[in-house]
Amino acid sequence: MVVPFKTRVKLILEECALDYLHNFVGKRYIIYSSHFTNSIYYTIEAKKDNYLHLTGVITKLKAEVFFDKCVARTLQESDFELGDKSRKGSIRKKIQVLKTGVNLFDGTYLLYVEERLIKNKVVCSFATSDGTCTLGFILKRNAKPLTLLRGNELTRSHPVELIIKTERIKNTSFSILVNINNLSITEIRELLLSEI
Repeated sequence: MVVPFKTRVKLILEECALDYLHNFVGKRYIIYSSHFTNSIYYTIEAKKDNYLHLTGVITKLKAEVFFDKCVARTLQESDFELGDKSRKGSIRKKIQVLKTGVNLFDGTYLLYVEERLIKNKVVCSFATSDGTCTLGFILKRNAKPLTLLRGNELTRSHPVELIIKTERIKNTSFSILVNINNLSITEIRELLLSEI
């Protein structure tokens, strides 16, 4: 039996929302590369409403309500639209890599980063890629996910040398997910200006 495209999109959005909840909501990531020129490091603090940006779908629901419905697996196909042929093509590409994108910072991927990525009409403060997808961030006070693209869209990339994960509310403990230079805790604290 062939599953209609919109049904498949709905199922993938619901599945990936759980990973996004686990990996991003309430978490804080500190990303460091010695090649950064605009900042020493970037802090990512994603919220529920940032998930919608990664999907490409159109909805009249508030972004947080959309996310909550995805997590609860109560999203209806009438809750969102796929748009025209061009947008459907974009959504098709996004859902192929959404699972990877929402798990990009779990420490299992070798990541590359580029500051100021411009793709189509989207301007990202910085973007990361594992080669299969590119996750772009917009910088306000802290970085928020802005877009997800299939493939590696980075052109001037450098390795992510350090990724630290903390709980956003209780900043008492942290995990070092990536440390390619084998820095000590003291060196990390000095490098990040006691951010952790």
